[in-house]
Amino acid sequence: MGTFAYMKAVVVRGPKNVALAEWDDPQPGPQEALVAVASCGVCGTDRHIVEGTYPAAYPNVLGHEIAGIVTAIGAGVDRVRVGDRVAVDPNIPCHVCTPCRRGDVHLCESLSAIGVTRPGGMAPQVAVPQAQLYPVPAHLSLEDAAFAEPLSCVVHALERVHLPPGASVAVLGAGPAGLLLVQVAKDLGASSVVVSEPNARRRDLAESLGADEVYTPEMMDHESHSEAYDLVCECSGNPDAVAAAMRLARRGADILLFGVAPRDARVTLAPYEIYRKELRLVGSNINPFTMEKAVALLASGRVRVEGIVTHPVELHDMPALLQHPPGAAEIKAALRFPPPTGSGA
Repeated sequence: MGTFAYMKAVVVRGPKNVALAEWDDPQPGPQEALVAVASCGVCGTDRHIVEGTYPAAYPNVLGHEIAGIVTAIGAGVDRVRVGDRVAVDPNIPCHVCTPCRRGDVHLCESLSAIGVTRPGGMAPQVAVPQAQLYPVPAHLSLEDAAFAEPLSCVVHALERVHLPPGASVAVLGAGPAGLLLVQVAKDLGASSVVVSEPNARRRDLAESLGADEVYTPEMMDHESHSEAYDLVCECSGNPDAVAAAMRLARRGADILLFGVAPRDARVTLAPYEIYRKELRLVGSNINPFTMEKAVALLASGRVRVEGIVTHPVELHDMPALLQHPPGAAEIKAALRFPPPTGSGA
């Protein structure tokens, strides 16, 4: 159980109101385990919650990209034991609404989420339902295992599109999600993955992680890229990139809208082009039933994450980081805690 009545955590109390503050030391309830957090990645969603542009509960502890070690278990827990190394699926469906009952748990009408509607992993420990915990093999670091949640979202996204062996893929945006998507697309049999990214550091990292070619968005405007790709993946969240994706897509292609655009963003589409080229626009939301696959991809080395975390951050520095958009040098930030003694993490 927790050592103190309170712990220090990254608490958001409302829009533009985030600070390191005292929070009740969590205790595992029935069917829950207490996880000592080793690493918690910073997602764009965390910054949107701080800004007040993403629906969330206030006050709350942020953080949903979590890996750590089980330190206590509640009544009825039989899937994990104290000492287990685990990655966390933060998304908790109700299992009773219509989408859940038809198998679309990620579209749950009453979805709750660790770090969004219930306390998250930007704290020394977090209570997690045992059903949301996935074992991490001993050879995979917990820092790398914290990528399981964003990677699981990428896996789901690529399961929703048509990606035949030998396909040509364009990825618009080489942020953390785009960098993961490049690798999963290659692993699924894409013959060529091209990345469009304005940031030179991100272009270099995309190439080191398997992109066949990297370009600036201006270079992608060249006519040689028009109607050249079987799959175009918009990973930046920039609404203007949707028009570019339609131009890059060849006849019969899929366009994956993976980046999270602002809620009030609007784009102008050319219906005739969708008709003429028989395009499919595909959205993707979170990670139903893909966490185990994500852990396996990381553990096998088929997806690599070295170089993606450019800003490892301690707990006391996290509020200041979250109050500003990422700078040009930041690809991804992650909260890191020292491993518990004897954990082997």
